[in-house]
Amino acid sequence: MTDNEYRKTRKAAVDALIYWAKTGMRQFSMRDAVNNHLEASGANRPSIGGTEAILARRKIAANRLAIDCLYALSKDELSKVDRELEDIVENVPKYGCVMKR
Repeated sequence: MTDNEYRKTRKAAVDALIYWAKTGMRQFSMRDAVNNHLEASGANRPSIGGTEAILARRKIAANRLAIDCLYALSKDELSKVDRELEDIVENVPKYGCVMKR
């Protein structure tokens, strides 16, 4: 992934977070945008540290998104974003899970 593509995923996640915090609409698309950014940032890559390392990297990337939202949000909206980002960080998506009959 190029640096320009990474910036686009971060901007899309920040824009989605701001829109959701201000209107309360499009929560699922906001969660998808944040998860796409976390994946693009490499926060979900397995490493020696196991799940603790993945959670720590996801938390760092989510905090960066919250910092990028500071300019546009009020105190209440920012706390709403922080709570939602904590929930997203703790729910690591499981890739490769296939439902079978």
